[in-house]
Amino acid sequence: KKLILVIYDVTENKRKYKLVKFLEKFGKRVQKSAFEMILDDSGYRRLMCSLPRYIEPEDNLRVYRLPLNGEVTAWGSEITEQEEVIII
Repeated sequence: KKLILVIYDVTENKRKYKLVKFLEKFGKRVQKSAFEMILDDSGYRRLMCSLPRYIEPEDNLRVYRLPLNGEVTAWGSEITEQEEVIII
């Protein structure tokens, strides 16, 4: 499993809303335009295969795949470890 960080800037609100609803199935929103999730290889592949349908050339979306044992320092609202999500 890896810690996945998704950061986006989608110009059109309707597409942005659809992207947010999709990302909520995988992880937790930690900033207005950022999601964190813990995924195995299968979940990561599903995420990566589906993301392009939500993005147009004028948008910007970045996906960072980080080791779970990496160090994350956060200030502000507490970020709790999320439960594993199984999508069928």
